[in-house]
Amino acid sequence: MLTDEEAFEQYGEEPLYFSHYYNFVFIYKSKELDNGNRIYLQLGGNMEKVSAMSVDVEEYLTLNENAEREFAYIKNADNQVIWKHGEKK
Repeated sequence: MLTDEEAFEQYGEEPLYFSHYYNFVFIYKSKELDNGNRIYLQLGGNMEKVSAMSVDVEEYLTLNENAEREFAYIKNADNQVIWKHGEKK
């Protein structure tokens, strides 16, 4: 498992693109990285948060800018979670 410091240092600036929306949660993810890892970020969680958000599929987000008070995780090439941050929505 990665520490928060390691995850933000190594992956904090990787672009995360809108993937899909499900049950009041916007899901963003990275492209598969060279080492097979993929980063996920979930934003929203309830109607009040979601109604105030806008999504631009051409713009990317990053962990360093958007992980505060949200749920983020990284999966390795074997689909195992190697880091989690925040509370799942």
